[in-house]
Amino acid sequence: MKRTITTQAAAAMYNPVSQATVAANGMFYTAGMIGRSPESGEMLSSFAEQAHQALRNLGALLQEAGGRYEDVMFVQLYLLDLESIEQFNEIFKTYFPVEPPARAVCQPLKLFPGALVMFTAVACVA
Repeated sequence: MKRTITTQAAAAMYNPVSQATVAANGMFYTAGMIGRSPESGEMLSSFAEQAHQALRNLGALLQEAGGRYEDVMFVQLYLLDLESIEQFNEIFKTYFPVEPPARAVCQPLKLFPGALVMFTAVACVA
């Protein structure tokens, strides 16, 4: 049994997917979080703006599911340019200052049009 998580406080999905889902055991899974504004639907321009917005989108979904950033257990990070990893790490630390989640990083050939960063997250919100 799963519960679909949807909030207007996070950027809407273009594809026929849920923003996030929660399993009966409290496991929370996101779709790809990117740096699109929930208000305008537009992709933000700089890497830092996109990274912060993607993390705020995650926070809005966590809140809707009854969770917090501290509940995130794993993040799969996709960077269009791996040279951005240190900048992302500094931003990431502001959302996960202690006991950060496990994380994997890769550099795909392409991301969602205009996206410089994307990630998925797994949390336990039970």
